[in-house]
Amino acid sequence: MALLGVSGGGIAGMAAALAASRAGHDVMLFARPADQPFAGGLQIAPNGWAALARLGITEAAEACSLRLNNITVRALDSGATLIQLPLAQHYASFSRNALFGMLNDAVGARASLTRVPCNLTHIDQPPGGSLSVIDETGTRHHLDGLIAADGGDGPGKQHVTSGQRGADMGAKLAMRAQIPLHSLPAHFALPASQLWLGRGVHVVHYPIGDDLNLVATLPASRARADWQQTVMAATSQLAVLGDPAINWARTSISSAFTAPCWRRGSVVLAGDAAHSMPPHLAQGAGQGLQDAASLLAWLDGTENIDTAFAGYARERATDVSRIVQKADISGRIMAMSGPAARLRDLALNLGGPRLMQSWLAEVWAADPRLV
Repeated sequence: MALLGVSGGGIAGMAAALAASRAGHDVMLFARPADQPFAGGLQIAPNGWAALARLGITEAAEACSLRLNNITVRALDSGATLIQLPLAQHYASFSRNALFGMLNDAVGARASLTRVPCNLTHIDQPPGGSLSVIDETGTRHHLDGLIAADGGDGPGKQHVTSGQRGADMGAKLAMRAQIPLHSLPAHFALPASQLWLGRGVHVVHYPIGDDLNLVATLPASRARADWQQTVMAATSQLAVLGDPAINWARTSISSAFTAPCWRRGSVVLAGDAAHSMPPHLAQGAGQGLQDAASLLAWLDGTENIDTAFAGYARERATDVSRIVQKADISGRIMAMSGPAARLRDLALNLGGPRLMQSWLAEVWAADPRLV
């Protein structure tokens, strides 16, 4: 039995800690306690549910999520339905708070998992030497391996990749809001993920608990004070979302990025430290969960941590690079304007659910090691 560290208390970090513990190892999770609730929602596709099953938390996940019946793609300017894809496989929405809380409870139930309530500041492993880490209190910990899920700016990523990261797509913004469903027309509460494609802009919404999770993606040049009235007024079905009283949070969208290397010595990357996932395939959380489930498969029953980390890094780097590229292409398609957007809408309408299912099949395919 090895002593493994995990840095990062987000979704990928807690899932990785749970995975290492379930694989039979002692685990130290280094992360400051969350000091505020997580806003917004997310979607978990079939591949993410396969990972949740491998981690042994499907029942808990089902209890705090909403299963969605379909993905509907509509034209923003006319409201016309371009594609409606029935969801035969498990696909669900979560509030970020709900998923975080569920993972937090699962981590807390593991006797072999110890929380260290502070972040790491330094990682030290000289060539051929043993691994040690230093936390914010100055305490040094000796480990057999470290899973760094500490995001794009953490010491784990800095140690493995010298801090390389995706460029900020400053010209593209995501405007996010969470609105009580009781204040909206009934059709917003339908258990569906709805995507509205416009000219250079797209809107996604789906219910999470008692709220509607809403994301509008648009060029920064269109993010004027009255942007929501302009965008939402394009179709009467979204007009209510143009209310200037709605509180929108503005975030820039990072470009697709996969770490050039995932492992250095006894340190391996996971989650956002390993891959920056554009939001256009709803795979950010799902790929972090798949990282954790893959770690469980490689670590299960072995004390040869370096070999397990090498296998995991090789496998996931190959798989994730394809998904990241597909997410990037999807974003470019959604952002089309002018004649290209008209051709896009025509192709989607003609291709129908079969076209969309074909595009998503590789993304949603579960790793055979996880089932």
